Amino acid sequence: MKVNLKKVGIEAEADVEKLIEKGMDNHEKDWQEKHNAKKEILEIKHKHKLEEQRAKNNIKSSDEIELEKAKIKLEQEKINYERAENKSKRTIKIVSIIMFFIYGLFCITGFKDSHIISAIISLIQIVLVIISFFSVTNLISLFKNDYKICLIVSFMLIIPWLIFAV
Repeated sequence: MKVNLKKVGIEAEADVEKLIEKGMDNHEKDWQEKHNAKKEILEIKHKHKLEEQRAKNNIKSSDEIELEKAKIKLEQEKINYERAENKSKRTIKIVSIIMFFIYGLFCITGFKDSHIISAIISLIQIVLVIISFFSVTNLISLFKNDYKICLIVSFMLIIPWLIFAV
């Protein structure tokens, strides 16, 4: 393309098409570089977020670790308590069965030897042992730890039984 400015007195030649193409190429290259740079930045940000999430999931704070340890310890203590409670209840069952037969013998001998008061005390002991046994097996429930109290009272009644049996 030739530009002729004869009126002004200047004559110039310029290749405008090449200049425009060059400008467009430069603009396109700049845009492509900016676009690629934005892509790279987004990818880096995404990778950084993923790494932060992984770090959060893997690394726990000391409070969380202490809380987990406390939970585990509490669960272990609960299991140990339940085992001890079951063992205690099993022992109470066995003792109740044995004492039922012993008190039955006391009752029979009391009525046989005409020691009526000692025989009645033995009957009370038998009833207390039966209540204790049924409480341990959860068939009846009078109050908390009723099986222990009934068994202890039946043992304490041995003293008055001995007084009237002799």
